[in-house]
Amino acid sequence: MRFVPADSDEPLPPPRYVVVLISDEAGRYLLANIQARGYCAPSGHIEPGESPEAAARREAYEETGAVLAQLHILGAYVLSPCSPDEPEPCSAPVYLARAERIDPLGAESESRGIQWATLEELPALYYDWSPLLEAVFAYAEQRRRALREW
Repeated sequence: MRFVPADSDEPLPPPRYVVVLISDEAGRYLLANIQARGYCAPSGHIEPGESPEAAARREAYEETGAVLAQLHILGAYVLSPCSPDEPEPCSAPVYLARAERIDPLGAESESRGIQWATLEELPALYYDWSPLLEAVFAYAEQRRRALREW
């Protein structure tokens, strides 16, 4: 897996998943505590007929209760192969978002709860922290600070 920034000219394979990095004005990131995984950014499959942006909004709400006010494309993860069942490459668009509000989690949510974390706290909380995740969150923070309407 690798990350391709949105301003790259590299063609991307078809999107199959989405990842949403939800941040606040203080630079904290909202994590979902997903059963059998632990704390992570909201993410998931794009449903048939669903746009990546709609999938990002849906996954954010399902896993954290966040209703997103703003959504900015950061880039995409490229997965090759896409999954054990899909040998062709695919992509997972990564969005930077701000929450308009956070509703209580529904009973059907696969999340056991949520937690805000700073960049410094992420390595100890995130279920599968890696140098790639560290670089993507650092890039998201750089982009968040550059956005005037944040």
